[in-house]
This record gives sequence, structure tokens and C-alpha cells, in this order.
Amino acid sequence: MWHPDKRFWLTHLIVPLLAALSLLTVLEFTNTDLHLADRWFALEGGTWTWRDHWLAYDVIHHHGKQLVIALGLGVLAMIALSYRCTGLRRWRLPMTYLLTGMALLPALIAWSKRISPVACPWDLVRYGGATEYLRTFKHAFGLSGTGHCFPSGHASGGFALLALYFAAYLYARRPALFLLPGLLVGTVFALGQQARGAHFLSHDLWSLSLCWFGALGLFLMFRPGRWPGPIERCGAPMRLAWRAA
Repeated sequence: MWHPDKRFWLTHLIVPLLAALSLLTVLEFTNTDLHLADRWFALEGGTWTWRDHWLAYDVIHHHGKQLVIALGLGVLAMIALSYRCTGLRRWRLPMTYLLTGMALLPALIAWSKRISPVACPWDLVRYGGATEYLRTFKHAFGLSGTGHCFPSGHASGGFALLALYFAAYLYARRPALFLLPGLLVGTVFALGQQARGAHFLSHDLWSLSLCWFGALGLFLMFRPGRWPGPIERCGAPMRLAWRAA
């Protein structure tokens, strides 16, 4: 039975936690967010011209959300099929974990935005809006009728796909490859929203961090040591390596 060892805790919790805390602290106490948003704003001619642009809004924001929903429905369909296909039955727990992460992590981040008074860049006086800029944790968090732009909700839909890494961790010979979908989709979503003036870099990095540690916590809650070992796909055996780290 697999159990997390020291290397697992080091590479999945301690190092990422130290990196996240360091980077987010730098962003909180410097003007990096503003400098990057200034560059976006200047490139767009002193207005958020990409706010309603077809690529940023229609493709990345609207259809990107539909893509993540479609992926979730695909995983749900595979779980349903596992009750008919004997080979898929062994995948049921990893797939259930993956679907839970894809649904729960963005939902929790969306809920947290309800108590966030942090404004979007497009709302700030600096960029033609009506709200004065405050650093993230200078705000008084609580139910409010303003703000609701922190953390980044749309990027969390992409970063929640990091759960795919943990779903494959015990089976894949190179599990790090399964980080790519979450990192790529989340980054595209994040850049699209930054180009629209919807979020600062720190908003997206907070979502990335919350999705990573949330996916890790869910992985351990699903007791992966009890997941099946060698997998069969609908009668075709496939030898996959257990990994302790």
C-alpha cells in the first residue's frame, strides 16, 4: 500500500509552499502587479480594448469555460461507463477524485470572491475607473457590494486541471507530464483575463496556489493508498508503475 514519504512531502508541499509564499509576498509588497498592468494598458492604447475582444472574451473566457465544463462531463461519462465496463472500474476512484477537484476547487474560489472587496484593474482610477488602488490585504474582507475580483475565478477553472497530475501520479511513469494541461490552460486563461483588465498577476497566482494545495489535500483525502494497482482497460491489460514519489 502506497504512503506519502519524505520526498513526496518535500516536493509536493514544502517546496511549493515556500515558493508560493515567497512569490506572493513579493507581489503583495511591491508594485509588480501595477507595472505589469501598466504594460498591458499601454499596449492596448490606454484603454482596455481587449475587454470585449473576440479572442479574449469569446474564445478564452466564454468558450474556455465551456471547454472545462465539457472535460468535466467527459470524466463524469467515464465514471458512469465504469459501472458497465469491467476494465474502467479500476479507474473509478482516480476519476472520481479528478472530477471532484475540477468541480470543487473553482467553486470554492468563486465563493471566496463573494467576500473579496478587491477591485479589478479596469475599476481603478489609474486605468480610467472610479476606485482607488489598495494592496490586496489592505482591504477589509467581508460581504461587500464592490470588488469581487480576487482571486481569479476563470483561471481557477484551468488550474483545477492540476488534479489530473495527482489522478495519474501512482500510475504514470512520468507523472510530471500530467501537470501540463492544468498549467497551460490555466496560464492561457490567466493571460486572457489580464489582457482584458480583469485581474492582476497576483490574483492568478493565488488561484494557482489554491488549486495546487487544494488538489493535494483532496488527493490525500481520497486515500490513494487504497486505489487499484495494475490497470486493465476494457479487457486489455496495461502495466503501469506504482510510484512512491
